[in-house]
Amino acid sequence: MVEKFSLEDLVIKVMPGGFLLLILFFIFVDKINFGFNENLDFLYTFLFFCSAFIAGEVLQTIAHEIEWVIDIFFKLRRPSEVFLYSCNPVIKNENKRNELVKDIKLEEAVLRPFNQKYSDLSFWWWKKDKNNDDMSQSIFWKLYSHVSETDEIKTANRNYLFVRVISLEFFIIAVILLVNKYFYYSILSSLLFVIFLWRGRGLARGLVFKTVLLSLKKI
Repeated sequence: MVEKFSLEDLVIKVMPGGFLLLILFFIFVDKINFGFNENLDFLYTFLFFCSAFIAGEVLQTIAHEIEWVIDIFFKLRRPSEVFLYSCNPVIKNENKRNELVKDIKLEEAVLRPFNQKYSDLSFWWWKKDKNNDDMSQSIFWKLYSHVSETDEIKTANRNYLFVRVISLEFFIIAVILLVNKYFYYSILSSLLFVIFLWRGRGLARGLVFKTVLLSLKKI
């Protein structure tokens, strides 16, 4: 049981799910008519843990489906789809980018589209070159496969997934608070949503950047 339930499950599922359940409880505590039995503390704890895990699983599923919100910061692309372009926001050091391109030995025909500057890429989806995005993503996954089991990458990935789901939670909470006319708390929750969304952008970039750096050491 311990081997199947990991620290990752606790951080990215149970904690976010439990946090949302507690917030909902405090919002609707006056409307909940539930008699607690002091002799059933263990049962209540077990039910809360299970409910938190299920809620966290649902939240992570939704967060994954709307991950494009974070992609807005990268011109509606994954950071792993832009890290090869010249002057991109993921690998800001052009010398490091050139070192990566040299070490992974890309063919000239493959590399040519990525020699254009990131600033020249279009934000609009109908102008995107999906073949280039898919190629960049494919190269990233090859690099990631070499370092995915390292503690540094596991930690970076866990932190990103946590912040991603937390930003979604604060958005949901803001809407619920607004509907229930808790306007000031709704504004605060909306502000936290924006802060964590921006933080998610940084962690997504950092995950790709760390993958590249660690991969260069292994190539």
